[in-house]
Amino acid sequence: MLAVRSVISSSPSALAYQVSRNRQIVTLGILLLAALAPIAALGDLSVRTGSLLILWGAAHAFYLGAAWIVTRAAPSAPTHARARAPARAPTHAPAGGGLALVGGVALAARLLVLPSAPSLSEDVYRYLWDGRLVSEGVNPYPHAPDDPALERFHDGLRRHLNHADVPTIYPPAAQLLFGAVARVEPSPLAWKLAMLSLEIPLWIALGSLLRRRGLPPERLLVFAWNPLVIIESYGSGHLDLVLAAFLTLGLALAEARRPLSAGFSFALAALTKYTALFLVPFYLRRREFKLLAAAAAAAVILFLPFAGAGRSLWAGLAAYLAHWEYNGALYGILRAATRSDDSARLILAGALLVATLAISFRARSAVGAAAALWTAYLLLSPTVFPWYLVPLIALLPIVPDAGLLAFSGLVALSYLPLPAYQATGIWSLPAWIPAVEYGGLAAVWAGVALNRARRRGAARARPRT
Repeated sequence: MLAVRSVISSSPSALAYQVSRNRQIVTLGILLLAALAPIAALGDLSVRTGSLLILWGAAHAFYLGAAWIVTRAAPSAPTHARARAPARAPTHAPAGGGLALVGGVALAARLLVLPSAPSLSEDVYRYLWDGRLVSEGVNPYPHAPDDPALERFHDGLRRHLNHADVPTIYPPAAQLLFGAVARVEPSPLAWKLAMLSLEIPLWIALGSLLRRRGLPPERLLVFAWNPLVIIESYGSGHLDLVLAAFLTLGLALAEARRPLSAGFSFALAALTKYTALFLVPFYLRRREFKLLAAAAAAAVILFLPFAGAGRSLWAGLAAYLAHWEYNGALYGILRAATRSDDSARLILAGALLVATLAISFRARSAVGAAAALWTAYLLLSPTVFPWYLVPLIALLPIVPDAGLLAFSGLVALSYLPLPAYQATGIWSLPAWIPAVEYGGLAAVWAGVALNRARRRGAARARPRT
């Protein structure tokens, strides 16, 4: 009944705008699906990277058009029309149909990519390896896959593993999820289907966060239609979608004044991937002690099944922090300037610590803090794989950023060296690729800042009435 009243009270111009808007979204959604559909048929994406990036680029262009439509403000009604409008008329037309459209296209896109073999990355096989160990009651932390102690598990799955000489890096919550999937079926498809089920609470949490801010629910499109999210999560099966789900759910529960549930969800996020811990200083500054206490208690429970590994719990993480580097914005420049890998890493770690504290003390909301912290992490980390952006993209429906939306497409260029690597075994990322990725991000940010400055100048110059 309320929806009917809202439709009746909406002006004809508002309804016409909504119909036109939905038509545009439908068109762009169809084009997005048409660009994504051939990906599963390409076969080995590590050698068909050029074709993949053409399709990815087209899909991203259609996505950007749709994201612009759902995030721009509706045109204002004329002054005389506003004067005649009822005092409680809605600010935009009802969006039920638009939300169903967004969800339908998002689900179709995931199902199109789901059959793709994870050929861009071997990470999903490491998830399944760890999960099989956990399902067999074996602690995955003390031994790398190559360790003779695990020889009885060496089979076809072992042959897919990368960095098999390094113990697992993934935290306890991730391990328990890996184990649960492995008990059902240790296959990439089973893992992807498990993630699809975990994405449902992510969408619900995003809807809650949007509703609390009075934002149209179709903004879910900014996350759900993003080609990087779709390809990295349902093509390659990367874990970061699970982190995004627990993180977003925790943020929504915290805003709903449910600190214990929010703390539990935050612990799941942090122990799926440790990057969620960047939010701890913000919660301390906001005196969210119940949330943090619940998170700490949950973390202890999650660590208990693996506590017997002792210091080995951190062996894989230590190796990652000391040696991994790929596609970082500043790492290569600092390493060349200091002529030292360790010095470059220390400088970036110090800058990230300063940025974390500054953001935590200045941010007005947990969502804004999380988005800013993830952005700082991506700019200051020596290692930036495309899938690292998934948790940040999950926040962009609430805090849209044109530069980050563009960057989520540009970062796909980092896959260009894959065919040469497959042919020669030598990995080399040309310097022009990070320059284009991060230069594009900086250029969009500069353009947005310039446009805002022009608007402020025009507003100041406008005569007052």
